[in-house]
Amino acid sequence: MTEHVNNEHNRPVADAAQAQQASGTVLSPDKPLLEVKNLQVDFTTDTGGAVHAVRDSSFNVYPGQWVAIVGESGSGKSTSAMAVLGLLPGTGHVVGGSIELEGKDITSLSTKDFEHIRGREMGLVPQDPMSNLNPVWRIGKQVEEALKANGMDVKHEKRSNLSKAFANAEVDLQKKDDELFISSKELPGLLAESKQAITEAGVKDVDKKLAYFTDEWIPGSETRWRVAQDLIQAGVNQDKAWDIAKRNVTGSSIDDRIAGLLAEAGLPDAATRARQYPHEFSGGMRQRALIAIGLASRPDLLIADEPTSALDVTVQKKILDHLKQLTDSLGTAVLFITHDLGLAAERAQHIVVMYKGRVVESGPSLDVLQHPQHPYTKRLVNAAPSLASQRIISATERGEDATKLMEHRLVDEQGLDRSEHIITVDHLTREFKLPRTKDLFKAVDDVSFSVKRGTTLAIVGESGSGKSTVANMVLHLLDPTSGTVSYEGQNISKFNAKELMNFRRHVQPVFQNPYGSLDPMYSIYRSIEEPLRIHGIGNDSSRRKRVAELLDLVEMPQSVMGRYPNELSGGQRQRIAIARAMALDPDVIICDEAVSALDVLVQDQVLHLLNDLQAERGLSYLFITHDLAVVRQIADEVVVMQHGKLVEHATTDEVFEHPQREYTRDLLAAIPGGNLELGLDAK
Repeated sequence: MTEHVNNEHNRPVADAAQAQQASGTVLSPDKPLLEVKNLQVDFTTDTGGAVHAVRDSSFNVYPGQWVAIVGESGSGKSTSAMAVLGLLPGTGHVVGGSIELEGKDITSLSTKDFEHIRGREMGLVPQDPMSNLNPVWRIGKQVEEALKANGMDVKHEKRSNLSKAFANAEVDLQKKDDELFISSKELPGLLAESKQAITEAGVKDVDKKLAYFTDEWIPGSETRWRVAQDLIQAGVNQDKAWDIAKRNVTGSSIDDRIAGLLAEAGLPDAATRARQYPHEFSGGMRQRALIAIGLASRPDLLIADEPTSALDVTVQKKILDHLKQLTDSLGTAVLFITHDLGLAAERAQHIVVMYKGRVVESGPSLDVLQHPQHPYTKRLVNAAPSLASQRIISATERGEDATKLMEHRLVDEQGLDRSEHIITVDHLTREFKLPRTKDLFKAVDDVSFSVKRGTTLAIVGESGSGKSTVANMVLHLLDPTSGTVSYEGQNISKFNAKELMNFRRHVQPVFQNPYGSLDPMYSIYRSIEEPLRIHGIGNDSSRRKRVAELLDLVEMPQSVMGRYPNELSGGQRQRIAIARAMALDPDVIICDEAVSALDVLVQDQVLHLLNDLQAERGLSYLFITHDLAVVRQIADEVVVMQHGKLVEHATTDEVFEHPQREYTRDLLAAIPGGNLELGLDAK
């Protein structure tokens, strides 16, 4: 379903109206499915005071529409969504405004009443799949729980009004049983009769048609009317098609329905996957399971709260593409919560920008992106790595000088050739023994590259490509199975204890999760001062002075010295991690996904800081990331890894302008906002 957005009102217009006309269904496209007016949400502090988390927030979601709420952490976007669901945490409560769902005021519903509409009328896909799936329940059991808790009939499809309209526009639905699901027991007989029918009808490419039916007719997902429609379109007489469908499609079992939902969410071999546990799934697979659970009861509205923020960009693209296709076919509206404006503009028809608990801007996606009005929205447009990367690509394609758009000044190819090699990786291989077997898994396979002094080399690839394993070997935290890592021409595996201590002083890490890499029992002062103390540098007075200098360097106030990591935001903690890494005046910093967990504005600030430190101090960076949009802003050279192998290595310009491998092109295509026309008034 393709939707068109009216610039005066954020509602889908053309296709829904055509579907109504064809089916006779009344959808009232002028009336929002969800209407939030002047919402105010407070949290009560331990002292009895009120924290105003959301203030006078208003937005609408129309049937079948995607609306994105964008903002940094603490802007109130998730709080607004949880208020709609009646799931405000802790002391949170709605103190003003109204929330209407399908014209009914749900602002003051009791917990029991909210339980009745959650799942049935509103679904949720939460952010962190591992903490939202029960680790001791099989995936199928958790989907079954969602079906049973909402009293779903597993034999019949349940459709929204919009979905019914589109179904009726395609084929004349005669009665409720036309919505019965195929069962796995009936499928072989259905396929056999269908093959006979299309053969008798004189249809060409019978095997091709049958292969299509086999792929599309998923037990517990595909319905009787869809089977009849496929047969009619294949050339079978209408009466014959309906006769085959009625006799062979009589409703699915609970196991079929569970497998059907998981298959709809894009999980291959769904019946087998249903018997597995969450820890046996990858991050992307777990997120697909949550999508299946969120859509199991066929809600009219799905709230997706940062559903892909922890995933690789390629996995993110696949999942969001699939979610869009699935919600469009079901007629489900989506309220999409994200901090990435580029991702929001690419996915949603309408954008709502929140800042400090208020809606500061709202409008059609491209209008907000091309003509942002509020200063905060302009900052978001300028800071989003995906949009910044796309501006550079667009300028290059137009033959303009793109260097003015880059914070990082790229070293040209001749400059790289002349540069001294500070880290050299030569034919590096690392194998791991698989549990309960004698087999070996090759995580890194014959990788070679070098980091030049004063430059940034980025290693990019999906999760499992081996990039972090390479970083750990460069840091001498893992021993290679074969190959060498050299620092200033010396093999680090040959270092004695004293030489290794000196190496650690000159090569420092900044990890992905600053909360995990900072001791929660250490004050900020002690965390930064510790490397100085371990290496015997200075006395108490000089170390305190050095810590103060480092805090100034990363633009943090000296007052944080006495605070603890849990008292700081994610971006502040990452600045402390960088200050700690800088304490010993290193030559090389290994940044392992150092900005991937941060909001775009904070991410932009940290990238600026890293660029400034490199320019001032001649630092060399080995930058590990899955996001090529970030690479465009910070790297001189790029190494692309896939399945443990180095598949491409070139300058950043060369990789972006002339990618050699299909895998690299896929990574570039997955950058959000790649097909958008950008930034006319974002200055």
